[in-house]
Amino acid sequence: MRIKLVRKFLTPIIIVALLATMVPLVSAYEAYTVNVRVQVKERFNCYKTIELASPGEVQSLIDQGLLPPGADPEQPYVDPDYPNEVPTFTCVVWLLKLTFCNVEDHDITDVTVKDNFSAEIAGLPALEGVPVNVIIREQTRGKSYKESFQSQTRILWYVTYRDGDVSNPDDVDNLGIMEPGECAYLYMYVWTKLNPAGKQSYTSPGNYTLNSGPTAKWLDPEGHQFSSEGESIEILAYD
Repeated sequence: MRIKLVRKFLTPIIIVALLATMVPLVSAYEAYTVNVRVQVKERFNCYKTIELASPGEVQSLIDQGLLPPGADPEQPYVDPDYPNEVPTFTCVVWLLKLTFCNVEDHDITDVTVKDNFSAEIAGLPALEGVPVNVIIREQTRGKSYKESFQSQTRILWYVTYRDGDVSNPDDVDNLGIMEPGECAYLYMYVWTKLNPAGKQSYTSPGNYTLNSGPTAKWLDPEGHQFSSEGESIEILAYD
């Protein structure tokens, strides 16, 4: 009778004991997962800001034939304190600043930042010799598909660039070093362009995004890759 009782209660006792040992493991795993997420979030330090380009900067772009007709160097239709609120059917030129900082406690390398601008936006680096590849996506239209138009501007910034042709990723030496606390900056002129129908963007009031949001990637001293994403810039167009 005792043997039967032991067999009857032995299995539940073993199961309870196993569950008791698993609880700390699960808790430890959950704590580890949370910590990893926090560390990844804390690594993020890549963001953009915009301000209105100065009259001289806008005039220079006009002289180079880069801006749509009707661009006004003074841009009197936009409040400098609210550069993201713009009228429809108006060419607006901004100076965009993209910032990436090494917030780690160690060196990082092979740092790149990429971003995609919306279909209403064109742009180019404000300074010459900057290690950034500006990619213009083109699409075709018409029955013969022979007429092309620019549909999107994309950038790939080699933050730790040392040498090579930035238009060919396989030829770029991007293994420079960013020390802890070091920051790098990319300045670009961006503006509202003509749409495929030849009308000045934005053609209707509403909320738009200037860009998709910068995505940064880098390597730590052990060669592990990390990434972070920044937020997009919101634009309000009004009649």
